This record gives sequence, C-alpha cells and structure tokens, in this order.
Amino acid sequence: MSSFKIGRIFGVDIGVHWSWIFIFAIVTWSFATGVLASVYPQWSSAARWGGGAVIAFIFFISILLHEVSHSVVSNRNGLPVRNITLFVFGGVSNLTREPDTPGLEFWIAIVGPLTSLALGALFAVGWAVSRPFNEELAGISAYLALINVSLAVFNMLPGFPLDGGRVFRSIVWKRNHDRLRATHTASVLGQWIAYGIMGIGILYTFFGGIFAGVWFLIIGFFLRNSSVASYEQLLIESTLSQICVRDMMRTHIHPVGPEMTLEELVHERFLRDDARAFAVVAAGELAGLVTLSDVRKVERDDWSRTSVYRAMTPVARLHTVTPDENLAQVLQLMAKNDVNQLPVLRGRELLGLVTRGDIMRYVHVREDLGEQAARELVHPDGHGGDDDDGLARRSAADLAAPPPGRGGFLRHILPR
Repeated sequence: MSSFKIGRIFGVDIGVHWSWIFIFAIVTWSFATGVLASVYPQWSSAARWGGGAVIAFIFFISILLHEVSHSVVSNRNGLPVRNITLFVFGGVSNLTREPDTPGLEFWIAIVGPLTSLALGALFAVGWAVSRPFNEELAGISAYLALINVSLAVFNMLPGFPLDGGRVFRSIVWKRNHDRLRATHTASVLGQWIAYGIMGIGILYTFFGGIFAGVWFLIIGFFLRNSSVASYEQLLIESTLSQICVRDMMRTHIHPVGPEMTLEELVHERFLRDDARAFAVVAAGELAGLVTLSDVRKVERDDWSRTSVYRAMTPVARLHTVTPDENLAQVLQLMAKNDVNQLPVLRGRELLGLVTRGDIMRYVHVREDLGEQAARELVHPDGHGGDDDDGLARRSAADLAAPPPGRGGFLRHILPR
C-alpha cells in the first residue's frame, strides 16, 4: 500500500504517502544543519534538530490545511471530495469529477493559496509578538511564515494543474466557454513553466548547488508530466461523454440460473468463456450478478454445495446503468463504487453488461484506428473482448496515460 490513512476531517479521509517520511526527514535535516545552524549558531545541536522537526511538522500541517480548504469549498458546492493524499510534492484533493462551471473552478482553486497566505500572515504576527521575549520561537515563526508565503506563490504559478493553472483555466474557460480548449491552453503554459523550473535546476547544478538543482529538476519534471496527463485525462473523459453505453456494451451475456452450483459455474462457464462476471436470471428477470470475487469468498470445498443464488450479489445491491448513459458517467460510477462491471437495464429488462476492461479497450482501439474501425473491431456482434484482471483493475484515471506510440485518435480531436 503506497499510502496510509491518518484520520478524517470534515468527512474527508486524510492519507499520507510514504514519500512524506522522506520529506519530513529532508526538511528537518536542512533546517537543523543549514538555516538554523548558520542563523542561530548559539543554539545547541538538540535545539537546532528540535526546531527543524517542529518546522517540518508545522509545514506538514500547513499543506494539510491548504488541501482541506479546497475540499471544504468543493463539498459545500456539491462537488464531493473522496479523500486527500499528501505526498512528496505536496498534496492532492481527489474530486469525484471536474467542476461544472468556471466560477466554481476558480473558487475551489484560489482558496488553497489564500489559506497559505493567511497562515503566512498568522506566523508573521507570531514572529512580531514573540520576538521581544523568545528568540527561538520568533525564528521558527519567521521561517514558517516564509514557507507558507512561498507555498502560496509557487501554487499560484499559472501552470496547470497547479492552483494558479486552474485559476488561469477558469478565466480562459469563462471567456471562450470551452473547458477542453481552456485546459489545453493551461496545460501548454504549465509545460513551459515546468521547462523554466528545470532550467533553474540546471543553473543551480552548474553553479554548485547540486541538491537544490536536482530538486528543481524533479519538480519541473513532475509538473510537466502532470500538465500533460491532466489534459489527456480530460480529453479522454470528453471523448467518452459522447459515447453511449449501447455503442459498446456486451449484448451476448449468456446468463446463468440461480440453481447452478459454484462448481458447475467455474468449470462450465468461467473456465470456458472469456467473461469474469455472469448475470443471474430467474423467471426472465435479473436476479443478481456473480463474479469471480464472489466465488473466491466461498471455501473451495463448499463449491459443490453452494448455489449461485447464495453467492451472487443480489440485484437490490447492484449499481446499474441505462443504455443511454455515456461512458464517462459509467467510469465515474465504477470508480466511486469500486466495481469492474455494471448491468445495463431498461426498466427491469437486462440488455447487457458494460465492463471497465471493454471501455479501456474501446478507447485504445479508437486511438489507433479511428471511431468507425473501433466499432467494427471491438464488438462486431455486440460482444466485447476478454475482461482480463490487468485491465479490469485499472482505475478510470489510468485512461489519462495512453500507451507509448498511441495517439492517432487523439491527434484528430486535439484543439488546433
């Protein structure tokens, strides 16, 4: 597991990536042996290391408050945030979807830097108040004020997906009424800013500041990749929003009866068919869905005595879609509920199944061959390809990173 949960604030789960342990150690070390050692040489070694640890901890809290402010504004405007993850380059609030309006985008983005500026002002007041009485506390407050102001300034760089880039996108979006084109403009600007940061890193490295230079290079590289990936993700989502479920759902679903045993299900269906989930139909209506995960929950020795009906997920607990919904909505539903396939219903009539793997395969074929060829090759008879574990378990966000060498379809729909 790459991150661990540390708590919950305002209904949002807070997770910390393991890379933050590295950042905490680096911040503590850099202040203890560098800044505090040179500015306060009279401090003892223990005091410098203690001060460095305090600064690192409050730096962590400052970034957390920055991200929480995004989440609070987002949640209050009906755009739920699933969780917040703090990692080596700061933090990210995982929204369930993109903002619907440029105004909402603006306020969600701007509140983070404003929070950092407010924290900077608070620590500046702490420096002014404590300076006559406690030099150590005043020094720590001064550096925390500088850190938070620097955090606000960096995040307001107009490069997507930084907060400043999102503010910039919201302004362009407001003017041209085209979110995708605005994202493309902000993404390009973000890439140029990333190259500028990498250029600073090269200069630092050339003139002897190797550590700072490498750090700037890493940040620039990360920002450049994030700018490209964020735009590509929105591009794919925009494309999927134009495709209905009926265009690629599996219509040859070969349902199973509720009385079949799991032993029979495994040997007669799972091992012979390419599907990893089967609809359970009774009296002509959908009764539930049985998947490999459902079978794994039952002990192997009990397969011959356990019916599909007992192992399946009943229809009352299933998330379903209609044939008129678009694939972007379907992927959001899959990601939100952590499922890999959804039954397609019209009323109570089962029309087919739509799977995560089929959607991803559909997108990749469209990229390579274009829309018409994809329709013919992906499901010439209404049946998608095999839903292997590797594809099925990839999240919707993985669609943002097309495999190397692909992009024919993307080139046709990129804004010019």
